[in-house]
Amino acid sequence: MIYKVHVSARYVLVFSIFLTYTIMNCQRSVLSVAILAMVNNSAIYSMYNTTSSKECPEKSPHNSTSTYKEGSYVWTQPTQGIILGSYFYGLVLAQLVGGTITFKLGPKKVFIISLSLSSLFIILTPLSADVGVSVISLCQAFIGFAQGHVLHGSFTLLGRWSPENEKSTLSSISLSGVQAGTFIGLITTGYLCEHKGWPFSFYAFGICGIIVSLCLMFTIYDRPQEHPRISSKELIFLNESVKNISSREKKLSIPWKGILTSRIVWIVALTKICWGVGFFTILTKFPSYLEIILHFPVKQNGILNALVYTLDCLTIFTSGFIADFMKKRNYFSITNIRKILETIATFVPAACIVAIPVLGCESTTVIICLMIGMGFFGLNISGDVAIVLDLAPEFAGVIYGLTNGLCNIAGILSPYAAGVILDRNQGDMVQWSYVFYMASFAYFLSGVIFLFGATAELQPWATINTNNEILSKNLNKNRRLNLFRMTTTPLRDNNQKQDRC
Repeated sequence: MIYKVHVSARYVLVFSIFLTYTIMNCQRSVLSVAILAMVNNSAIYSMYNTTSSKECPEKSPHNSTSTYKEGSYVWTQPTQGIILGSYFYGLVLAQLVGGTITFKLGPKKVFIISLSLSSLFIILTPLSADVGVSVISLCQAFIGFAQGHVLHGSFTLLGRWSPENEKSTLSSISLSGVQAGTFIGLITTGYLCEHKGWPFSFYAFGICGIIVSLCLMFTIYDRPQEHPRISSKELIFLNESVKNISSREKKLSIPWKGILTSRIVWIVALTKICWGVGFFTILTKFPSYLEIILHFPVKQNGILNALVYTLDCLTIFTSGFIADFMKKRNYFSITNIRKILETIATFVPAACIVAIPVLGCESTTVIICLMIGMGFFGLNISGDVAIVLDLAPEFAGVIYGLTNGLCNIAGILSPYAAGVILDRNQGDMVQWSYVFYMASFAYFLSGVIFLFGATAELQPWATINTNNEILSKNLNKNRRLNLFRMTTTPLRDNNQKQDRC
């Protein structure tokens, strides 16, 4: 006897979003490590008549940074900051305009087109680096613009497919791909740079992205009603449990006035901007700290950076289950659940990052401390991220795109600001301490803003017209009636035959 195992359509969707985020963040993080192999630090030191940092002892002659061939690009710290920050120019633009594009094209088309374009420009990155700083910066901006639209699409899909008691769980599983991608991208890039050459890391992730974008054609659908393989049972369940979502029969206009004048939307945006300063500073500059101050070569650098985000990935994955468990048991209101998790997610990283200069050359302790900090930061997925699903389920993608777009302005400014601080002397521990203090304060401020200003109540401008609710109820009744008729068809056929006789 053959048993068929049916996997819920919404879980296939969530895994598809997870995989997309994983590939995207592999592509985004590759430059943070690859740039260490691309830059010729010896030439930079000679330009400024300085030498590499001697404040911390070399690990060993075999592990020193001199064991691998330096790159050919003479990019100073501010120049590296410009290149690393260029990604966010495109990302911010995409976040601001992507909501309208997603609503017009539909999230499925946006997913496939965006990931394909991102993968194409990743493959072109080595060629653009040879042309010049402006060209590789433009290439990074195109990658950011392409990937920014995926963020809109994912939250639009989650808003349409997530039942009330599964919002935090499904969003956390999906978004755990962000740190999974960062982990895989950093560790793989370090290995490929040392053994295959840094251009190969860009080619590998670009090809993987194209393959995944083709698979998305068969796993992602805009609404449950459009899925060709969804079961009747799951479809009825989603129609009943997903609230404030319009049917496919009616197109909604985005309530821009309500969104742009909403106090809570701007509270979420400010929260994201502040922690964005801390997060992007660590993401883009900590690899350089490991190389310049702690003297780790590129391969070990990638592994250590990946370890930093290990706990973060696990926390993101589990935070949704924690939030939904607290909600089901009615331990706290949904607003207080969001605030508790967000406060922990920002205050703990702030404390851990500010401790890095104090720990000095204790590299093992530094890594463990940052692992703990970034691990707790993963709880923000059930804080400032999942809250957009509470505020406006139908327009969650638009709000997330707007707030995350403003957040990514920090991705433009923080690498450059850190580069300016370090340009005075990138081998000086004191200059690095200023960078870590800046990141720590940004995390702390974001937690304070969210704690005193956030609410998870459904916003008045996000309530769908009652006609849609009636339409949804009628649709559910019709589906139940059809199922009933299917089960009673033989009986009715016999009665009809008797009548005819």
